[in-house]
Amino acid sequence: MKLTLEGLDERVTAGQEIIKQLRHDDLAEGHCFMVFDDDLPDGQAYYEYPDGQISIEQLNQDNLDLPRIVIRELSFDEVEMVKRKHDILR
Repeated sequence: MKLTLEGLDERVTAGQEIIKQLRHDDLAEGHCFMVFDDDLPDGQAYYEYPDGQISIEQLNQDNLDLPRIVIRELSFDEVEMVKRKHDILR
């Protein structure tokens, strides 16, 4: 099967729409939504919360009661920058 550039674009777009719907559903149910970013150190990711806040968090494998450690919460400007960078967050 040969995949054309147009076909690849359609698959990427469809994948992004699925992720956007998962994000919407998670946030609507009161859950956070995790976004990986290659620019963050290993083990860290962005976590968006239903109130719109985004923080950088790291997995805490040593404590199952507190599975993530909040590295820091992003400022309003940083949240906007992350949303521009990751189209799925719009």
